[in-house]
Amino acid sequence: MAFKKLVKTLLPAVALLALLAGCGGSTSETNQAQPRDVKVRTTVARLESVPRTVQATGGLEADKSVMVSTRMMGWVRKISVTEGQAVQKGDPLLSIDASDLKAKKAQAEAGIVEAKAVLANAERMAERFQRLYAEKSVSKQQLDDVLTGRDRAAAGVKMAEAGLREVNVHLSYLDIVAPVSGVVARKMVEEGDMANPGMPLITLEDAGRMKVVAYLGEKDISRVQAGDMVQVQITSLDGATFRVPLDRVIQSANPGSRTYDIEAFIPNTDGRLKSGMFARVTVPVGTREAITVPRAALVQRGQLTGVWTVDSHDIVHLRWIRPGHELDDRVEVLSGLQGDETLVLTSEAPLAEGDKAVR
Repeated sequence: MAFKKLVKTLLPAVALLALLAGCGGSTSETNQAQPRDVKVRTTVARLESVPRTVQATGGLEADKSVMVSTRMMGWVRKISVTEGQAVQKGDPLLSIDASDLKAKKAQAEAGIVEAKAVLANAERMAERFQRLYAEKSVSKQQLDDVLTGRDRAAAGVKMAEAGLREVNVHLSYLDIVAPVSGVVARKMVEEGDMANPGMPLITLEDAGRMKVVAYLGEKDISRVQAGDMVQVQITSLDGATFRVPLDRVIQSANPGSRTYDIEAFIPNTDGRLKSGMFARVTVPVGTREAITVPRAALVQRGQLTGVWTVDSHDIVHLRWIRPGHELDDRVEVLSGLQGDETLVLTSEAPLAEGDKAVR
């Protein structure tokens, strides 16, 4: 009796467990993804010669930079520009006090008046003595002395006029104008400062085109030459990557660093590039063998990069790789491929592991 009672008690529980197990198996079979036929375009990973590159660091400079100074000493009376202001050739930049030179100009003008009066008197005297000499009233020596005095008076007028021109030239140095069109990059004086001959006052830059100067090690300098294409990246700006030819390769090393300057020019039509910005230059210095795949074949899953490979039975498998340098429309593969795999380039539908590629 006790055994039958125990069986009756356990029987419903066993039946319930069997039912749950059966439902679980049915759900698993229903959710399991079935392989599909997906139409794809394929390509092949290839082993090829690619440029061997080195990184050179440097900075940006303006294509043209002019240091404006003066030839005269004086107080800075007025500054007409501010840093960052665009100026055209001939625009006023600053003025230096001209009080002393204006006084000298007045003296020179008075000297001209005096010299002309002396000359007029000497010419009248010369005419009188020429008549007297013709009448035999004065000697030849007396006439020569008067004519010499007239010539000296004429030279005195020319000297006075030259003195005035000199003063005017000096005055022109006091009103300083822009020698070229550009942007005021730096202002080294303020109103009231004393300006001295040769002292830098304002720096103008033509920022329409920037020059990048980078520094290459002595091991690689013999492998590059003007005209080689390099990649310049301005790390502080988004999307500021340029592919430009080298303009110059300086063949003399910098004494301190033992590096060599290489120079290239970058367009700056939008004005984003500024002098002093850090630049990283990728320089080709030969070739090497590398496995490459088209950029379009890459698959991104979070921080991971992979490619869909197609095996001999046209089944696709996702293989993770470690990408390297970008080479135009291809990408170097550092690990994960051998160089002869068939890869999916594009597919008409999202792929899953085990799908069949239809080409």
